[in-house]
Amino acid sequence: MRTRCLLILSLLLGLSLALTVPAAGQEILVQNGTTVEVNNGGVWDLQGGTMDFGPAGATAALSEPSGGRVYNGLLTAVRALSNPTAADPAGLGIEITASNDLGDVTVTRGHAIQTASNGNESIERYYEISPSQNNSGLSAELRFSYNDAELNGRPESDLEFFKSTDGGSSWSEEGFDSRDATANTVTLSGIASLSRWTLGSEASPLPVELARFEAAKKQARGAGEEAIQLTWTTAAEQNNAGFEVQRRIVDARAPGARRGAEVGSWQQVGYRESAAEGGTTTEAQTYRFTDEALPYAADTLAYRLRQVDTDGSATLTDPVTVGRGGPDRLRLLGTAPNPARQRATVRYGVPGGLDDDVVLRLYDMLGRRVRTVTAGAEAGRHEQTLELGGLSPGVYVLRLRAGGATTTKKLT
Repeated sequence: MRTRCLLILSLLLGLSLALTVPAAGQEILVQNGTTVEVNNGGVWDLQGGTMDFGPAGATAALSEPSGGRVYNGLLTAVRALSNPTAADPAGLGIEITASNDLGDVTVTRGHAIQTASNGNESIERYYEISPSQNNSGLSAELRFSYNDAELNGRPESDLEFFKSTDGGSSWSEEGFDSRDATANTVTLSGIASLSRWTLGSEASPLPVELARFEAAKKQARGAGEEAIQLTWTTAAEQNNAGFEVQRRIVDARAPGARRGAEVGSWQQVGYRESAAEGGTTTEAQTYRFTDEALPYAADTLAYRLRQVDTDGSATLTDPVTVGRGGPDRLRLLGTAPNPARQRATVRYGVPGGLDDDVVLRLYDMLGRRVRTVTAGAEAGRHEQTLELGGLSPGVYVLRLRAGGATTTKKLT
């Protein structure tokens, strides 16, 4: 049976305190309002025990300045996080930013090395983050702190995020947005859901030698809208099963527009099998993929490849970014769905120079106005929801007017 002790500490900066080493498996409960400080390179070895900073509402916290650290055990805390901005629950070293109410979030910090199926190892720190609600479509940001003594031989210049949704049995490479070797932090945004996270090295040998990866706009077939064509070339391949094509919205029209699902997160939009027989070749191979189902309101998109080995392991490429530019003319696209019952999605584009007096309205067949969808929209692409509840069945006309130009579409 694990023993439990109540730790009541009041530590002042610069005060030296001798602490009894906890017994193996011991659980240390930190009293509410207490700050546990380990500083000046000091190390507190938990010997496999757990340090608990209390439930939601508690104010106990950890402080590890000047290279001090707690390790070889678990640190845990529960805190209520509603729309958090750089919130570091109980000072455990993981800053969380999200535009959602995550409810009571359980954060556990561990110090066991995490190992991927290909044998690659993480640093000696990981975090398990478990929101009690709204753990999907977050577009959240994490800033992961670490101690130099935890690097496990991983160069700081190579650190990036890895994610596990099954308690560390399998891992996916998630990349990074920024690294700060002075502050000992790595940051990643556009995170759709929270689970187990660690840092590992991106310098693993690539089974595929990528020579070129490009993205460019092109005209979509029959749709009158542009598409994005991706082209990549490999110089050599070894045990390559294929490539997942992933897309991320970098920037979208926010005023008056419905942002795409999970704005800022990576989503798979296609797949290309290896062109090499058996997935191995020393000859150059060229691949193409055309993305025609673009998020209409997105102004800038990023793409990357997730190269998958025949054994299931995967490697991510650096992303390429493509700006779509503004609409070249006033454009009102057909609604979806059409016919519609309760609501429909309306997409329209306003070019620069025509964004004076922009009005989008719905009329019945007698010319009577029944809805004003928007007024005063900016130049750019827009996507909005049109509520149809209360309207009689029949045919209606959507009319978009901007700067003296007008365009219409019928809606049943």
